Amino acid sequence: MIGLRAAHAGDEVVSEHAIDLVFAVAGERLPVGYAAELWEALVRGLPWLADEPGVGVHTIRAPASDGSLLLSRRTRLALRVPTRRQADALRLSGRQLDVGGERLEVGAARPRPLQPYPTLSAAFVATGAADALAHQQAVEAMLGELGVPLHFICGRLRTVNLRDASVAGAEVVLHQLRPEQSLAMQERGLGGQRHLGHGLFVPHKTISDID
Repeated sequence: MIGLRAAHAGDEVVSEHAIDLVFAVAGERLPVGYAAELWEALVRGLPWLADEPGVGVHTIRAPASDGSLLLSRRTRLALRVPTRRQADALRLSGRQLDVGGERLEVGAARPRPLQPYPTLSAAFVATGAADALAHQQAVEAMLGELGVPLHFICGRLRTVNLRDASVAGAEVVLHQLRPEQSLAMQERGLGGQRHLGHGLFVPHKTISDID
């Protein structure tokens, strides 16, 4: 069951167990299927990441063209890490990462505390389900184990390629969350492969635009 996991920062309630660190980055492009290569590059720079189950790597937002993501000055790399590891993760600033043969320079970071929004979305929750019904049932089972009310909507089932394998899943939006539930879901995620960007929840302002 999920219990209260929050601290007060001024008048805001934020997670005391996890935080997002948002790094400026510089580079020209990344391979479209960059997630595994990015994780390997991050672990080469910060080996302790491989032993921290609470670590997640947010999806990098950038337009795609000819099999690459085109990076700009506005592109950011965001990591979700345990709060106790914040100082260790900030040592990523100033490093150059080799991501699938492309260079990514990591700049300064700003902290982004996790706040208790009532509606959260994860762009992709990996369940390996054979169809949409099986995916929904898998999500129900995972939420049930956590004691979270089953107020959710699933997007269209799709398959993500992971180098030598693939996994099925879909977007998941949780709504009507109490503050402690919202923070706990952001801290824990849903399903596996958070180091590849899967199952990481972020604030979602509307549930009308689910894919």
